[in-house]
Amino acid sequence: MTTEIKSPDAVEELVKALPPHLTENFEKAHRQIQEYYGLSPGVTALIRLWLACATSTRIRMEFEHAVLDITKRGLNPHEEDYFDDRTT
Repeated sequence: MTTEIKSPDAVEELVKALPPHLTENFEKAHRQIQEYYGLSPGVTALIRLWLACATSTRIRMEFEHAVLDITKRGLNPHEEDYFDDRTT
């Protein structure tokens, strides 16, 4: 794990490089947070927060669901286990 901390400007540049369909949910969350609480940290900060909170298990599970076409979303294996969708 790296301990390198990107400057806010570097993160903002990375966010600008994302296509619009990848930022839509963050923009929606920004609007909702602003509506509910009166202020929001902004889209860039929300993306940074989301990246910081992602666990390897969650990333792997999203990969399994998206790329491997695993559709049993009701199964949530233990954090230290792996997802095995094979039937016996």
